Amino acid sequence: MLRDMAEAIFWSALATATLLIGMWLAYRDLVSATWTALIMAFGAGAIISAAAYQLVLGAVVVESGRFAVTGVGMALGALTFYFADRWVDGLGGRDRLDFDGAQAGGSGVGILLGSLLDGVPESLVLGLSLVHSPQVSLAFIFAVAISNVPQGLGGTAGMLAAGWARLRITQLWLSVCGLSIVAAVAGYALATLVPGLTGGFFDSFAAGALLVMLTDTMIPESFEHGGAATGLALVFGFGVATTMALLQVGAFTITPI
Repeated sequence: MLRDMAEAIFWSALATATLLIGMWLAYRDLVSATWTALIMAFGAGAIISAAAYQLVLGAVVVESGRFAVTGVGMALGALTFYFADRWVDGLGGRDRLDFDGAQAGGSGVGILLGSLLDGVPESLVLGLSLVHSPQVSLAFIFAVAISNVPQGLGGTAGMLAAGWARLRITQLWLSVCGLSIVAAVAGYALATLVPGLTGGFFDSFAAGALLVMLTDTMIPESFEHGGAATGLALVFGFGVATTMALLQVGAFTITPI
């Protein structure tokens, strides 16, 4: 049990630490807004793939074809994120991923809660999945990790433009990483304490929340700064994550020409 919980902490830390990579890149001013947006679009595509093939399809299989459970889970996840996001917007977290410094009109608490809201669903599912799956989904880890890079990049660039001190920004992202790890541990503990919990409902719940998050934050910001190539980057991210998922389950093998 302790080993599995340590694994949940490890994979969650690995997936969320890329926020700090994005933060560091923004501090060094190494990536332009256009490329940040394209990476964000790539990550959004990867998350869409994970939601479809890792979460929704996985939920249908786990629930033995009970589509109502999956549908209700997705609807509740979408509605929960929608209303939670509206609440966070009211606290000043609406522009948490803005590249141009709109965070100046928000609040630190709102931006922290909004950033945490964006990351909790996948961390919770990661912890749940380690109880019921023989191996961690590398495609899901990849999707979460790659999507966190531009979140750290764009969010940090915006906060710097808004006049935030680097220490304050670093503390915010470290808090998000730490609380995301706590969410993964909570997911693992929940699945352990309730043996009959299959995780299918929570997978579909997370899928609904993630899809609303993508539509509300990542995709609009990507198109605003990424231009015409944004759609291509999103499809590329979807394709890469889907290929990884299929390779891991052995759906096909790559053979030399």
